Parts: sequence; C-alpha cells; structure tokens
Amino acid sequence: MKIANSSLFLRFEEFTEMNISNVMKHGEASVPKNNMSMVRILLFNILLLLSNGIMAQSGLQKVFAQKMDLPDSGEMGTQVLRMSESFLGTPYVGGTLEGNPSERLVCKFDGLDCTTLVESSIALAVAKTDNPTFEGYKNELTKLRYRDGVIDGYASRLHYVLDWMYENEKRGRLEDITAKVGGIPFRKEINFMTNHANLYASLGESEVWEKVREQEKLINSRDHNYIPKSGIQKAEPMLHDGDIVAFTSSVEGLDCNHMGIITKVGSRAYLIHASLSGKKVIISNVPLAEYVASVPKHTGMIVARLTDQ
Repeated sequence: MKIANSSLFLRFEEFTEMNISNVMKHGEASVPKNNMSMVRILLFNILLLLSNGIMAQSGLQKVFAQKMDLPDSGEMGTQVLRMSESFLGTPYVGGTLEGNPSERLVCKFDGLDCTTLVESSIALAVAKTDNPTFEGYKNELTKLRYRDGVIDGYASRLHYVLDWMYENEKRGRLEDITAKVGGIPFRKEINFMTNHANLYASLGESEVWEKVREQEKLINSRDHNYIPKSGIQKAEPMLHDGDIVAFTSSVEGLDCNHMGIITKVGSRAYLIHASLSGKKVIISNVPLAEYVASVPKHTGMIVARLTDQ
C-alpha cells in the first residue's frame, strides 16, 4: 500500500508540474479544460492551506499576547507556575511534535501533552521576563527542546527527560535538585527508543537511529539521581512553586513516563499536568506522594528548579 500511494503522489506531482508549466509558457489555451480545472483546484487548495497557516499563526500570536498580559510574578519558578495555570482546561493532545516530514519547531497552545505543557510554560515565562515577543518565545522554546538550541533533524530533539534536564542545566536555565531533596542514585540502562524503533517513524533511517543510539550512550555515561516513591512525601516540603518534576519509569529502557509542574498548598505539593486520563490540563486532586503512589509504572521522581538568570 505504501508503494502504491507513493507512486500515486509522484505521478500527481508530475502531472501538476507539467500543466502549470504549460500554463506559464503558453497560457490557458494550451491546457485541456479538464486538466485546467484540476490545476485551478490545486492552486485553490494551496492558497487555502497558506491562508489557514496564516490564520493559525495569527491565533497563536493572539494567545501569546494574552499570556504576556498576565501579572508579573517576580521569580522564574512562580512565573512558570502562573503560565501553567493559564493552561488549565486545555485539551490533552498527544504526539504534536511527531509526524512532520522534516523536523521543525512546533508551537501549539490549544492542545498539549505533558512535555509541551512544561516547555510552553517555561518558554512563556522566560519570554515575559527577557523578551516579551513571539520571536522571543520561539527562541527560548527552541533552546529548551533542541540540543544546543539548533534544529538539525529528529535526533537533535531532546527526547529523553534525563537528557533534556542535563542540556538545560548545562546552559543555565535550570538546576537538577534531586540529590538535594532526598535523591539517591538512579541506575538504569536507557535504550527504549532504539530498542523500539518501530514505534518511531523517524528511526527507520539508520543514520538517525545511530545518532539516537549515541545519545543514549551519553545518557548512560552520566550519573543520575531519583527520589523513590517512598521518599516523595518527605521531599514535598522542600519543593517550590514552579519546580519541574518527572516520574521515573518501571518500563525497561525508559527513563521517565510523565512530567509536570509543582504548585504548593502549605507543605504539600500538587501537580499541574496534561493528563491523558483526564483528557486536559489539570491539578492533581491528591498531593504529589499520593498521586505517584497511585500510578504503578511510576517508580519515583526527579526534580529540576528554574534559575533566575
């Protein structure tokens, strides 16, 4: 089926290119009426796609402007929390970064998963503090999501949370405070993506697979910490508003299952996260320790704190 579809699209592109070329060279009279109709339909669809893209971009910038109008909250962690709160009720939409023909920056405010909620909240908070323009937001989002802030194919994205935290700590955006709040060594071989390449269309290319494999080796060469389930309640009083938490996984080869943002109520911590089961961005209805205990595949958590650069 894939070969047939590829052939169909290739022949359609050849047909379209031929007829548009004839129109440009000789005018409409050189093209049969039925062919000319198809060309017109194609051109209409192209214009429609361009129009939809412009409208989507305009809608994004309108929402961005609303986010920038939120009250200034002072320190970065609190600002991140306020941005995450502004997404409460936003529908859960998974896989928004996948499926593009080539790797590009995806900005989306109307549907989020756990990772894009965290990244969007941080990028918005940084933009509000440092450069309250849509370009400022996109610049920070690129730095958060891609190695060295450079989009260079699928392998340049920071797919693993451990790698994401390491790279963003290296550039000074956050600090991994897991060890400071009761963490112990986290020893696990990380290789889920390359061992399950069938789940990732982009890993079908051997060159991309090799690059991701090299990143897994680098992750495995570093020291990591985590707070086991049994230690989370003790750690809760040491957490701050806006801390980023990710939950370590019982799945072989995988570092973390899920992530979110901390909001404090007294000495207890609650989680703001894009919930698959809740189908939207929510605040957990129980404190953090109880939430983690209720998810069998969560084994513990790692914690990062935003820095006030």
